[in-house]
Amino acid sequence: MTTVMVTENDSSAPHLPPDRRTMVASTVGTIMEWYDFNLYGLASALVFGPLFFGSSTVGGTLASFATFAVGFAARPLGGMIFGNLDDRVGRKYVLLLTMLGMGVATTLIGLLPTYATVGIWAPILLVVLRVLQGIAVGGGFAGATLLAVESAPPGRRGLFGAIPAMGTGAGFVLAAGVFALVATLPQEDFETWGWRVPFLLSALLVLFGLIVRNGIKETPVFAELEEHGRRERSPLIAVVRRQPGAVLRVLGITVSGFVWGYMIQTFGLSYATETLHVEKSTILAAIAAASALEIVAVPFWGWLSDRIGRRTMVGIGLMCTVIYVFPFFRLLETGETSMIILAMVIAIPICKDMVFGPQAALVAELFDARVRYTGVSVGREFGGALFGGTAPFIGATLHAASGSVAPVALYVIAGCLVTAVAVYAGRETAHDEKIHA
Repeated sequence: MTTVMVTENDSSAPHLPPDRRTMVASTVGTIMEWYDFNLYGLASALVFGPLFFGSSTVGGTLASFATFAVGFAARPLGGMIFGNLDDRVGRKYVLLLTMLGMGVATTLIGLLPTYATVGIWAPILLVVLRVLQGIAVGGGFAGATLLAVESAPPGRRGLFGAIPAMGTGAGFVLAAGVFALVATLPQEDFETWGWRVPFLLSALLVLFGLIVRNGIKETPVFAELEEHGRRERSPLIAVVRRQPGAVLRVLGITVSGFVWGYMIQTFGLSYATETLHVEKSTILAAIAAASALEIVAVPFWGWLSDRIGRRTMVGIGLMCTVIYVFPFFRLLETGETSMIILAMVIAIPICKDMVFGPQAALVAELFDARVRYTGVSVGREFGGALFGGTAPFIGATLHAASGSVAPVALYVIAGCLVTAVAVYAGRETAHDEKIHA
């Protein structure tokens, strides 16, 4: 197998040096896509139950969370479609396609009629658009992070991969900030038109993202494959045949982040507002503040993993999460704004991101470049479908059945154990000088 050193691109291009331009384009695009995807999670916890399912009770919340899960169920399809396409035609064009698809789906959600207007067609149309969102994000995230990892100098893959990955936090900040703003409207205005505003803004944001991403070049690693004619005709078949264990490891590596992240940001939001009667604007502001810290935390943990190793960094994060999950819910239950903010600040940029920060480089280093996008996308998005999209629904069901958050906390701990096994099942790759092409 031929290997190449991951180096910077041709520095003769105008404006930003190519490595920085690639980083900016990857990050901006990720922010835009995750703004869109996270809007749905916020709306499913706050308004979709009564507006699209005709109920403000637990049943309406569960139905809303079920459609949230549908988006995750569609993500493996996006991973397979776009991963297979990307490993054949290149990273750049697939990233443009996924962003456009996400923007169109999100904008149309903001235009949907409600259950009171069209009855059963309202949730049907909502589910269709959520599926389109899932397909788009299923193919987009891996591409953005791999574009950065494959363009990174030796010894900096953790940092480079984490920079576009922090766009997930920045996207949530943007989404939560806009939602917190419209949530201050009178309830009637919020439910009539206010909730639509964040979705309609997506059209402008995605247009900006498309302009930024259009100027990027292919990575040195993929250019090497093209030059030597070594691209796979069927990357999906090839990765399943040659590296099935790596795909399963990627799935396991992502479990804790999906379970913990969406328990915090979606189930936790619903639990705080409906059970603890915390003001919507308070809990949204707390999540937004914690997510803002991710802009610094995710790259920091990625950088640190370049020095101490991916496995060590992730292991520390998993231990912190296991220790903290019960205190997290206790802090929410105080109902005090300062304690709620503290709960989110420890949970998201510290516990969650210690695991998430090194993840882009960790999973990329498991595959050779001919099947890298496909392998990462399929493993990650099946993990998201099985454990991310279902997390709020499982959390709400466990809480409704037991009247306690203890089973929810135990479920988070179980997810951490799965990830620990997957991470420590393989060797440390952070200090490898080369990445395979």
